Amino acid sequence: MLRGLSAALATAVRLLGASSCAVACALLCMGCARAPSPLMPFWDGSIGAPSHGVLRNGAELPMRGPGYQWLRQNDRHYALPRFVAAIERAAAKVARERPGAALTVGDLSAKTGGHVSSHASHRSGRDADLLLYVTTLEGTPVKTPDFLPFGPDGLAYDEQNHRFVRFDVEREWLLLKALLEDPEAHVEWMFVHHALEAMLVEWARARGESSDTILHAELVMWQPGPPAQPHDDHVHVRTACTPDEVTRGCDPNGPARDWLALPPPDAEPEPTNDELVAELLRPIETPRSAGEHPRTSGR
Repeated sequence: MLRGLSAALATAVRLLGASSCAVACALLCMGCARAPSPLMPFWDGSIGAPSHGVLRNGAELPMRGPGYQWLRQNDRHYALPRFVAAIERAAAKVARERPGAALTVGDLSAKTGGHVSSHASHRSGRDADLLLYVTTLEGTPVKTPDFLPFGPDGLAYDEQNHRFVRFDVEREWLLLKALLEDPEAHVEWMFVHHALEAMLVEWARARGESSDTILHAELVMWQPGPPAQPHDDHVHVRTACTPDEVTRGCDPNGPARDWLALPPPDAEPEPTNDELVAELLRPIETPRSAGEHPRTSGR
């Protein structure tokens, strides 16, 4: 590769002149650089893709906060600052609305990103492993002690405490909903087992949640295939690159998402599905005849 680059640089100097050599170097290195350099000083934040990137100036999720705590004390709790803040807000919202349980947070990224053992991604500050909320069989919320694989019946065996626990669908939906509706989270994926997804969607529909939020959830929830884990013991949340982050080195390698396209500042918000249905069902008003005046109260 170096030999090819040297030949290309020599051609650039000969054709463009020495004064344009720096420009040629920058163009040739854009495709292979993976971190800020003198040629790319503006690269910052999440650089590259989740599977082959790095992180610069990330924020660390504190060890514990309102409604959450780390699973393990390690150096893998860094991410884009806005993503960290969104996780904190979502966990705190669940704790306010359904007190008594705390979110257990697994790995995010290392301080400078890059490879972390047992993960193929988590390299650029855009991924977070969020363990599932659980209750006892009687419905009492308890701390999630570790990654517990749940079956289609919503039960898992807690080896540490020698008991079965139940998937807390209610709190889990509140968490995912909070992240989906957070304007700074920019959720691109929620990797989760299809059986858990079915339980969450059924719960949301039965309780009359917004059809827009449910559709949003169904679009981002996905069970990855082998060799990836089935994600029956946690939800892996990934945030997308914002347009500004793309200009600073973030690789938008995910699918196109309508909700990630930022509207102009003066654009009117698009009506939701619920608003469109309500408008269709609204009674048609009959025009008044000429000279007719509406009645007033007391007459």
